[in-house]
Amino acid sequence: MMNLKKLTNNWRKATLLSACFVLTVSVLPSCKKKSSSLGTQVLSVDELLKAGGVDTFKLKTYTIDEDSIPTDNQTYGTLGACHDPKFGIMNNSVYTQLSIEGKVTLPTGAALQQIDSVVLSLSYGGYYGKLSPQTFEVYELDDTLSISSMYFRNNTKPVTGSDLVDPSSATQTPNTTAEVLVHSNTSSSGYDTLNPQLRLKLVNSLGQRFVEDAIAGNVAFNSTSEFLSSNYFKGIRISVANANPGPGSGGILYLKMGNQETKLTVYFHLSGETDQRSFSLRLNGSSAYFNHSDIDHSGYHVADVLANPDNGQSNFYAQCFGLWGAIDVPGLANLSKKSLINNALLYLPIAYQTGNVYSPSQTITLVYKDDDGNNIVIQGSATTYDNNQKGFIINLRSYIQDVASGKLPNKTIYVIPSPDLFSSTAERLIFNGPSTSYKTKPKLVIKYTEFN
Repeated sequence: MMNLKKLTNNWRKATLLSACFVLTVSVLPSCKKKSSSLGTQVLSVDELLKAGGVDTFKLKTYTIDEDSIPTDNQTYGTLGACHDPKFGIMNNSVYTQLSIEGKVTLPTGAALQQIDSVVLSLSYGGYYGKLSPQTFEVYELDDTLSISSMYFRNNTKPVTGSDLVDPSSATQTPNTTAEVLVHSNTSSSGYDTLNPQLRLKLVNSLGQRFVEDAIAGNVAFNSTSEFLSSNYFKGIRISVANANPGPGSGGILYLKMGNQETKLTVYFHLSGETDQRSFSLRLNGSSAYFNHSDIDHSGYHVADVLANPDNGQSNFYAQCFGLWGAIDVPGLANLSKKSLINNALLYLPIAYQTGNVYSPSQTITLVYKDDDGNNIVIQGSATTYDNNQKGFIINLRSYIQDVASGKLPNKTIYVIPSPDLFSSTAERLIFNGPSTSYKTKPKLVIKYTEFN
């Protein structure tokens, strides 16, 4: 670390520079304007963002498709199809195990009188896009899932049999805010009030299979662990049939997979009994699930940027489940190793009209990749959206200092939207590029002191 006390008599110069985004990646020689008054003073955010450049570097913005981020056991399961008018179609499904909790105990020698209903209830955690009608499907898995395995957005599992959703229940317009009333045998009002949820009526034959096997003493119904280890029922895929909604329609539902109200419940009567019985299969801490996401950017500018990074100068993009923004700053290599970075702010304005249903991610994080391809989070880069500045303002002082001193190589900076929910939401960002037609352009402003 530089010792400032030993440098008090050294000649000092301070330079304010602005990294202005232009079309090429090459670096032009810079010219420096000396200033004897800046020293180590701190500039305000507004002063930095408005600062004119003394040194001008040529930088590049673009987008990459990052498909190596795990999607298993995330905060939310994601379900539905959405046609974003700027990004194209996202079609998400959930592959999940289900298991009993404890032991299912039915009277010895009992006989099934009837299956009353089989209901898959999925508790809502929110949504992205529009609450348009969607046609839901449920299929039984023909292969196992493992809680110790890692799954990604492109992974799938084979299914078997026909769609388990009763046709009368398949097409619904989700309502993520309305409570649900269901008949109850215990409530004095005759109804239970449940939190907002998607409820899919499944075919009775599935419930009949479960109840008759439990009566017959199938060991799978002895405990949670035996249900999972026996592979008696490997799980389900929950998806939608409306894979290609029209532009501006459809939405991605967020499902609370670990919620107590997210479960498959069988309601039935045994012969000779008047009271209805039930038992549930749910996702619990022993079960595995993952989100699958099909994304089609065809016909949109984002596809052009992915095909050719040079197309990312007007706009560049970030989107959960796939896209990272990318920023190259080759001119940082020209900073002297004797530079002391006082301030370094990166301003990333976005294209967004207030009230648009396709709202921007509210948080981002910046990373770079080391020589082994590992993603390294840039210290202090986790940032929330600044509505006053209509963009993100990231303090990169420590990172720029390490690059200037040679501790870190000058590599591409990647912008990750909603980092904590990257594999469990559909949020996205459209960043203004250096040649945007909008007034505000991305800017990196650095104030530094250079010592002899």
